[in-house]
Parts: sequence; C-alpha cells; structure tokens
Amino acid sequence: MKYRQGFNPLGEGRVLAPPGALPQAAQKLDPELPLFQDEAWIGVEKLNLDSASFRQLRAANSGDARAIAQNIRQIVEERGKMQNPVTGSGGMLLGRVEALGPQAPTRFKVGDRIATLISLTLTPLKLEAVEKVDPDSPQVDVRGQAVLFASAPAALLPKDFSERAALAIFDVCGAPAWARRLVRSGDKVLILGGGHSGALCAAAVSGSAAELWFSDVSEAALEKAVGLGFAKSAFAADAQAPLGFRRALESHRAPAFDFVINCCNAPETETASILAARAGGKVLFFNMATQFNRAVLSAEGLGRDVELIMGNGYAEGHAGLALDLVRRHERLRRFFEG
Repeated sequence: MKYRQGFNPLGEGRVLAPPGALPQAAQKLDPELPLFQDEAWIGVEKLNLDSASFRQLRAANSGDARAIAQNIRQIVEERGKMQNPVTGSGGMLLGRVEALGPQAPTRFKVGDRIATLISLTLTPLKLEAVEKVDPDSPQVDVRGQAVLFASAPAALLPKDFSERAALAIFDVCGAPAWARRLVRSGDKVLILGGGHSGALCAAAVSGSAAELWFSDVSEAALEKAVGLGFAKSAFAADAQAPLGFRRALESHRAPAFDFVINCCNAPETETASILAARAGGKVLFFNMATQFNRAVLSAEGLGRDVELIMGNGYAEGHAGLALDLVRRHERLRRFFEG
C-alpha cells in the first residue's frame, strides 16, 4: 500500500474545508486512501448514532427506515463524516482494522475488531451502503471505510458482551467517568434521563450519593431506570417544559439537588436542570442537544448561582470503568443486553 508523506495525528491533513480547521469543526473531510504514515484504515460494519442525533433523524423522516438510511448516506456523502447538521452530533462506530500505516500506534493489529471512542463528527468516513436501519435502535448496519487518527482513542471489542451492548456502553462511557469524578460523598443527585448514560451514571455514583433520584418524561423508561436498584426516588416530568418540571419537583417534595446530571436526548432541557439545582450546586450536561448560550443565559436570567459543566466524552480509563460497572451489576448488564 502507498502512503502519504508525513504524519497526521490530529487529523488536520484530512480537512478539505474550511482551511485551518480541525476535523470536528470542519465542513468536509477527506475519507479516501492513501493513509498518512500514522493512520489506521477501518472497515466499518456498524454506526452507533448518538441518541440526540438518532431522535432527530427518526422524527425528521417520520420513522421510515429507508428515509433514515438515505438521510444518513446523504450526510456522509456531503461531509465525509457523520455529523447531523441539526444537532451537530455524531456517535461512534464498530469495524475491523484493515490496514495500519508504518508509524501507526501499535495498540491494534490488522484483523482486530474495534470500537472507536471518538465522535463520528471528526472521523473521516465513506459509506458504500446503509444495509439496515431499525427505527427503534440507533445502531445502523453499514458497509464502508473510516480513518482512525493516532490521537483518537479506540477499544478492542470485549468478548463477554454482545456487539449491541458493547457499542451502547462505549457510546456513553464518558458520562459515568465524569460523574464519578465530580460527585462528592453526601451529595443529593438528580439524573435527568433514564437511558444508557443515565443508568451508567447512577451506577457510578450510587456508592457516594446521599440521595439519588431519576426523572424522565417516559414512565416506561423511568420504571426501567428505577428497577436497576440504584435510585430510591423518581418522578415523571417533561424537562422541556420548565414550569411543569418545577411543579413536579415540588409535588414530589424533591430536595434542592447538589448535583444534577442531564442525560436527556432532547433540546431545551437546560432550564429545568438549573431549576433543580440548589444555590451553589452543579449541573453536568451530557446531552448532545445542549446549547451553551441557552444554559448560561437561563442561569443568569433566573438569578441562579449554579456551576454549569459541559460533559467531556473522554476521560482516562473511561471505557474500562463503564465495562466494569456493567460487569459488576447483573441488572445493569440485562439493561444493556436487553
């Protein structure tokens, strides 16, 4: 195989537009061969779209699988990556290492099946086909190729989980790592969203939180989340409707929370998160539909002295931590494998 001259650890050599950008902020990436000396070439088998992006794609296409597939192909063809133009978010992928540049990191060998732990919004990608879309699942079967940069974290697919479960865990593994790092012993914690990231955050902080609550707009999701056994209390409420959400807090006699973790997959939930936090409390946003300006202006307008933290999908050892949490809790394993 021929290789391009030089190295491309941050991916800037793959940016086609605009000049000077790095891959995440780029409008278009180059997903084609040849590789730079330090890159890996991945045969892509599955995309795991992030929850906010998939929710938007499903709604925009009325839940039609063929239309969703076409929408995904169109985005990737136009941008050279999977970055939802509405939510700005992507997801991650599963694939097999097909080639390694002569100076690529030695963490994998050709033939290894891996999951990328970086966003599709900065991963050069081309698709030959979108082979299967299930409107009820963000995991999309595809056939294509992607480029993995030397700086990009990735993990071998674990043998003790199904592909479906491993991808779902890896997709949100940053959330429990940061929740465990930031939540202090004795904190009263509220988790908004009873999905995968919310469940892992609950497992991560259950040993330190004095009180752990869940809230979700879906009664069914709330029942599953509470059934994991980590939270003692819960209430159903729509975080997109802050006045109704505040009434739900009051009617359930919820405390003023020291720490609120927003794991919703919908926009306009910033204000509800802030209303739930006590003065001097903290809100951690792990919702890819979060808007920074809406969050800070809401806190300012409400006169709330609350620390707002934007979740970072990467933390040292985050994939191992998330897998270990699921391995230790049988109910959590069934939640992901289900």
